[in-house]
Amino acid sequence: VHGAGVLADARLADKTPEQFDRVFGTKGDGLRHLLAATSRDPLRLIVLFSSSTGRFGRTGQADYAAANEVLNKLAWRESRGRPDCRVVSLSWGPWDGGMVTPALRDVFAAEGVGLIGREAGAAFLVDELRGVGPVEVVVLAAGAAPAPSSGDWTVAFERVLDVTSHPALDRKSTRLNS
Repeated sequence: VHGAGVLADARLADKTPEQFDRVFGTKGDGLRHLLAATSRDPLRLIVLFSSSTGRFGRTGQADYAAANEVLNKLAWRESRGRPDCRVVSLSWGPWDGGMVTPALRDVFAAEGVGLIGREAGAAFLVDELRGVGPVEVVVLAAGAAPAPSSGDWTVAFERVLDVTSHPALDRKSTRLNS
């Protein structure tokens, strides 16, 4: 079970390299070390505590979002390399406790983002681990709205990605496998 995280919320332009490294490294480097230490072990279960921030983003948390997506993608890699092991990356929404301070609780309430109750979250985890399911699971509180409900989204930028312009996207690319 890998559940680690620190926050240093700030706009990416205002973040120091040390802040970024601390937030990003806590999740990504920590998991890589854990996987290296258990690479020859016949594990039956790998559970990663990711965050819905990796899926939906959050102001001031570009590093945290990226770190959580690293967990999600490493979970996919491990699931392929360990066919007899249940690997799951749970992208949790905010819990009522832990990293959610009273001030942050108020922010989530104002945004309409529900908090996962401790008992409900624990019960979900136990149920999830009893069965067979997908590698990535996004877990949100009932009625949670991870994005603005108004639907007034604006495009920040557009970029076409394909294997010709970005060869690393080709799953057969040697850069990807090295």
